[in-house]
Amino acid sequence: MPRVVPEYKEEARTRILTAANQVFGEKGYRQATMDDVAKKLGVSKGALYLYFASKEELFEEICRAEPLAFKEILYSTFGENKKPLESAGEFFDKMLRRYGSNSGLSFEIFSEASHNSGLRRVLKKTQDEYAATLMNYLEEGRKREIIDKDLNLRSITYALIALWNGIETIIVTGLPVEDARRAWLEGFKAIFLPKNGIHASRNL
Repeated sequence: MPRVVPEYKEEARTRILTAANQVFGEKGYRQATMDDVAKKLGVSKGALYLYFASKEELFEEICRAEPLAFKEILYSTFGENKKPLESAGEFFDKMLRRYGSNSGLSFEIFSEASHNSGLRRVLKKTQDEYAATLMNYLEEGRKREIIDKDLNLRSITYALIALWNGIETIIVTGLPVEDARRAWLEGFKAIFLPKNGIHASRNL
């Protein structure tokens, strides 16, 4: 019978997911295998199958945790007593700390999902959860009268997600982080502080 990773099931799952995340970051999604994850943990591959049926299932479980992490970053960064533009810089720094080491993996995943329906389903579900979190936050901002009532929040939500995904892409292709940070802040200003003086946010 294959050796179980640690003594307790939840601890085992956590250790497996941590190792899998490292392997995906090191080898990329396509090249990573269950054997690689087992080697990273120092256990037999059979032990992994007691918890996860496939590499795809492992990746899906990793994705499930990300919207919660995103929510924590979002709400801890954009507080009621903080200036949004300063918070946008802090948000960039926190996101980069969490995802910067695996930014190339994000790029690969998007490419792989274009011809992998299962992976595309996982990404769509994760993106929908990101969008719901962000839209809820913007709606709260509108109630506090810091987001303009005429803005289409759904459109703004996806514009911000697209902006961040684009920032990750240009970092992968070699743009220095400081230049990417400035691009993020300028994009944020363009959305929330138009030159015509009609402010999306009154506290910028």
